[in-house]
Amino acid sequence: MSEAGCLTDLACAVHKKNRADARVARLMAKQALPGNFGEFVAAMVFQIRLCRTANQNAFDGVFRGGTLDGKTVNIKYKTRHDRLLSLKKDEEAGPDYYLVMTGPKKRAKPPLGEIRSWVIESVFLFDATALVCELKTLNPRKKIGVAAGVPVELWKKAMIYPNGVSPLLSVTNDQRERLALFSAAMVG
Repeated sequence: MSEAGCLTDLACAVHKKNRADARVARLMAKQALPGNFGEFVAAMVFQIRLCRTANQNAFDGVFRGGTLDGKTVNIKYKTRHDRLLSLKKDEEAGPDYYLVMTGPKKRAKPPLGEIRSWVIESVFLFDATALVCELKTLNPRKKIGVAAGVPVELWKKAMIYPNGVSPLLSVTNDQRERLALFSAAMVG
């Protein structure tokens, strides 16, 4: 393909992407960003009342109903499951829970041109206090904060979707169906 043809195809693809992003932004009433997408989906699936302002420091919302009614939650969406999690620093007040939705597991060497599709393959729920305590127990010198490494066994214990391992929250069939709308099989 010639440079001009390649540039024309790229321009066409970018215009389609921009139209899709504009539709996504209208549906969510927020910018079409991965974090906003995660918060929107989590609120719709898990009955979370989101905070009115995006700059709320300690949490993104509050669970409405069920066993977690009234508990605060910090929602994380990651296009890849890389076992890293940004937590509130030791001296900061944090949420009651971290709800983490991820795409597929991160590949050691991703192929050139790989895209980061907005898909949901797994959902995890961490009790924030228990998670920090476990991380401190595993490594007393560990700094809690941005991009904290969380061991695989803790991720496995926190899984609520697709496999309900965590006792903190049982995903209903309706919630399972809603999450499945964003699986790679449905989106791809």
